[in-house]
Amino acid sequence: MHAKLQQAIASGASEIELPMQSRNVEMILIPAGQFNMGSPPTEEGHRPSEGPVRQITISRPFYLGRHEITQAQYEEVMGTNPSEFRGDDLAIDQISHAMAFEFCRELSRRMNVEVTLPTEAQWEYACRAGTTSRFCAGDRSEDLDRVGWYRGNSGETVHEVGRKAPNAWGLYDMHGNVCEHCLDHLPSLEVAADRDPRGTVNERKGAMRGGGWMHGAEHCRAATRLMSSDRFGGVGIRIAINP
Repeated sequence: MHAKLQQAIASGASEIELPMQSRNVEMILIPAGQFNMGSPPTEEGHRPSEGPVRQITISRPFYLGRHEITQAQYEEVMGTNPSEFRGDDLAIDQISHAMAFEFCRELSRRMNVEVTLPTEAQWEYACRAGTTSRFCAGDRSEDLDRVGWYRGNSGETVHEVGRKAPNAWGLYDMHGNVCEHCLDHLPSLEVAADRDPRGTVNERKGAMRGGGWMHGAEHCRAATRLMSSDRFGGVGIRIAINP
């Protein structure tokens, strides 16, 4: 089974699945390309950490989870479920930055492929899927309603993955539901590399993206940059594989 997975990755398959007893982890091949990272000062909800807008090149395709990791998937790998809101198909939450790294290591061991978290640049590039608007579906809160769970529609709870519309590349819940850990933290977009930028990697703290069920629309924008540390829970996981 794992040999077939490795062969699919090596051949550049458009979609792959990591076999699980509960529900396979579906992953989509994100193409290489360029995008404008960050947001202009005129964007509603803009923060200084999101500027200046930079044209960034993602030079190599990579795989990204179609959905967040579910509670059943996390428990199958790690043997525990720390989530506040319980349900097999709900997105895992209450995951610290260190726990996210440990999950990737254990899943890598089981699948015999290197599983990691997306960099900030990879995450935003995949979230935007060719768009330049506040959300992948447009600029209005009504547009966010179609693709994400946030304070305005979540009912103050985490939801099952994949219940909203996907973005243009077939990724679900990139806005809202649960914040998602990133591999790194870019200290400043101003000094970020133009090609495949990677910031500081620290297993105890790092960037989180996408906003969550408890956030207002301004915190769920494609450009929103938040920080996570081991003193903070409520965060989920979306995995990446770099062929």
